[in-house]
Amino acid sequence: MKDLSLFILLTICATGMACKKDTTGAKPATPGYEAVDKILDDSVPVKFGGKCYTVIHVDGKEVYSRSYGGFDGNTRQLVASCSKWLSGAVVMSLVDEGKLKLTDTVGKFLPVFTANGKGNITIAQLFSHTSGFPGNSTQGYESNPALTMEAAVNAIAQNVALDNPPGKVFYYGGVSMQIAGRICEVVSGKSWSELAAAKIFVPCGMTSTDYGISANPLVAGGARSTANDYMKFLDMLANKGVTTNGTRVLSEAAVTAMEQGQITGSTVGYSPYPLAWLNTANFYGIGNWRDYTGPGDVIIESSSPGAFGSAPWINYPKKITGMIFTFIINDGYLTTAPTYIKVKTTVRNIVQ
Repeated sequence: MKDLSLFILLTICATGMACKKDTTGAKPATPGYEAVDKILDDSVPVKFGGKCYTVIHVDGKEVYSRSYGGFDGNTRQLVASCSKWLSGAVVMSLVDEGKLKLTDTVGKFLPVFTANGKGNITIAQLFSHTSGFPGNSTQGYESNPALTMEAAVNAIAQNVALDNPPGKVFYYGGVSMQIAGRICEVVSGKSWSELAAAKIFVPCGMTSTDYGISANPLVAGGARSTANDYMKFLDMLANKGVTTNGTRVLSEAAVTAMEQGQITGSTVGYSPYPLAWLNTANFYGIGNWRDYTGPGDVIIESSSPGAFGSAPWINYPKKITGMIFTFIINDGYLTTAPTYIKVKTTVRNIVQ
C-alpha cells in the first residue's frame, strides 16, 4: 500500500484534510458487542495512537460505533488504498453506461500505448494489478501533482516499461489504475474528480469525499473521506447497487462483476496483504480484496484497507458493513490489521 509519497501527503493535507478536536469519549458497551469493545480497548490506545472510530452496520442500519481520541463519523482524512474500492465503482459506472467493457484494451482509447507496444492490456487487468506494469513508477508520474492526468499517463506509456506480460503477475500499486482513470476521463468527457462525484459520491450522498484538488488525482490512493460517507458507499454495494434511500448507483451486474476474482492464472509478484490471511488464490476483484470466499468461489467478504490504517469491509450473506477509521502514517495497515481482522471475525460470529 505504498501508494502515496510524503510529498503528496503533505500537499493534500495542506489543501483540506481535517480531523475534529478531541471531544468524543468512550460510551457504554453496545449490548451484544462487548467483545468488540474489548478488542478495541486493548488495541487502540497502544497501537493506534489512541485515535480511531469504528462503525458497523447490519442491513444498512448502525448496530455499533465507538470513538477514541476525538475521531468520529465526520472526521475527514486521506484514506489511501481505501480509494481503490471507490475508484473501481467509478469504472463500473461507465461499464453500466456501455462506455467501456472490462475486456476492452488500453489501445482502444489511448493510442500512445499501442505506439509503445503496450496497447493490449485490458481494463480488468489495469484494475486488478495484473497489467504487467510495476506497482509504482520510479519517476512517480501517477502521484505528481504538477502534471495533468493526461500528461502523467502519456509519460507512463512512453517511459515506464512492462515488467511482465499482461495477465501473468499480480503486482500491487498505483500505475495501472492511473491509466484506467485516464481512460475514464476520455470516454466520459469529464475529469476524474468530476466523474467520481457525479457517478458515485453525489448519488450515494457522500458530501465529504473527493480526490483533492490536483489535476492528476491519485486514483489508487488519493481520496479523502469520512467514516460516515464511506459507510454509505459500503451499504450501497452490500445492497446490490442501491443506496439505503433507494437510489440505484450501480447495476446488480456491475456490483457482481466488481466483486468477481480477476487474477486467475497469475502469480504473485508483490502483495502488501499477507496471503496467509486469504482463503482463495483468486483474491482480487476490481479494486477490492476478496478476503473470504465460499464454495464455487462465491464472495463472502471483501475489503480495501489503506496504508494509513483505515479498513472497510463487507460481509455479503449477513449484510454486514463496517469500517475501522484511523490515521497512522508509517506502516498503518500492518499496525492495525490484527485488530481489524479480530473485529470483523468477531462481528461475523455475532451477527446471525
